[in-house]
Amino acid sequence: MVNFYAVNLNAQRRFDKEDFFLKAYNAKDIRNIAIAGHGGRGKTTLAEAMLYTAKATDRLGRVADGTTVLDFDAEEKKRKATVSTAVAAIEWNGAKINIIDTPGLFDFAGGMSEGIRAADSVLIVTAAGSGFDVGAEKALKAANARGISRMFAITRCDADNTDFYKTFAAIKDAVGGAICPVIVPYMDGGKVAAYVNLASRKAFDYSNGEKKEVAMPSDPQLDEMLDILTEAVASSDDELMEKFFETMELSAEDMAKGLKIGVRDGSVCPVLCGSAVTGMGVDMLMQTIVDLVPVATDMPAEAAEDDDGNAIEVAYDPNGPTAAFVFKTISDQYGKFSMIKVIRGKVTSDMSLYNMTTGNTEKLGRLYTMKGKKAEETKEICCGDIGAIGKMDKVKTGDTLCDPRKVVSLKQIPYPAPCYSMAIAPKVKGQEDKVGTGLNRLNEEDPSFTLTNNAETKQQVISGTGDQQLDVLVSK
Repeated sequence: MVNFYAVNLNAQRRFDKEDFFLKAYNAKDIRNIAIAGHGGRGKTTLAEAMLYTAKATDRLGRVADGTTVLDFDAEEKKRKATVSTAVAAIEWNGAKINIIDTPGLFDFAGGMSEGIRAADSVLIVTAAGSGFDVGAEKALKAANARGISRMFAITRCDADNTDFYKTFAAIKDAVGGAICPVIVPYMDGGKVAAYVNLASRKAFDYSNGEKKEVAMPSDPQLDEMLDILTEAVASSDDELMEKFFETMELSAEDMAKGLKIGVRDGSVCPVLCGSAVTGMGVDMLMQTIVDLVPVATDMPAEAAEDDDGNAIEVAYDPNGPTAAFVFKTISDQYGKFSMIKVIRGKVTSDMSLYNMTTGNTEKLGRLYTMKGKKAEETKEICCGDIGAIGKMDKVKTGDTLCDPRKVVSLKQIPYPAPCYSMAIAPKVKGQEDKVGTGLNRLNEEDPSFTLTNNAETKQQVISGTGDQQLDVLVSK
């Protein structure tokens, strides 16, 4: 009886482990979106609302309470602000969305660079009533430099004394004719009465915690927004432009087609709205991401170098020889995770890949999908997907892992140059080596700072992008 129970228990354990692996996705089902913008505009709160709406979490995390999935570091909880990039995967209507939450504070701009390097589109977050912030401008420039699509989310639309249309006008003045409103609020008596999807010509009321479709409101402000959207969409495609001139209107199907084309080639930047705190409009935002963000196989080829240092391009190819880029390292008391974006082929556990930086062939360990600090094991990471490799001690941020028979070196992350320095010393004399070891480990997580030994002053000097970044390093 005991033996029978043990055999069945082991079988059950094997089943549970197999069942634990997450669903595998194809490149066409994956959307990688970096959430960026000015500090304090609600980026992490929006990401948490997406997780909660997609049922990836059972409660809505709050930055103020230190309960968010993505701001899991002790320094982030203490400061109530994002200081490093974090990733969480969700599923929405059959598609996998990799949310890459990036810091908005300028001292942690290296984190934004890492997030945008791994993304296929950037969602720039602003708050209703604000102007076009410097942080939004920096995020826009980073997206443009990478050559990927841009979208804007205006949150806090239901807060008191806010103005969506003021912020929309500020974005349009800064960005120009590519800006087009897709989801906008219908205001009645100074409050949001409905959220309107102009592309599908549908309006929704989220009052009383329920979403229900309502009649399309008649409003001059909505008509003006629809005209802006229609003109931007018509400009994205010659066939649509011709049809627009003939009929002076476009159908919902034409809108969907034009938006997809325009977002992919960068000629259209959709503007969405909602409230992350209440979750109003977040489902429409996620569906817009699924509908419009380009999949990996639609992305332009990545700049790279071959083994001889010649400039080449690496196209996104699910069936090609494997090539993956390490864009982030997470190192804590539980171990080390190397976050990768797979550009070509696929990555499986126990695979051997060549590291172009070190010249070593690395045998990979277990693979994971990350949700903040939580790691969920997976069998493979396919082309275009983001995941993590566990316990790769010799692999660092910026490394390219590739098929030994087809070696490539992918373009590095453009970190900001250090411009602020501080001399440091251990509290207990004689522990300089121990402090140096700790800082080297932190440097694996954050390569945007440098550590040097000043020969003249005989001091250890750390240099970064600002006092807040160095304060976090010293605290750690």
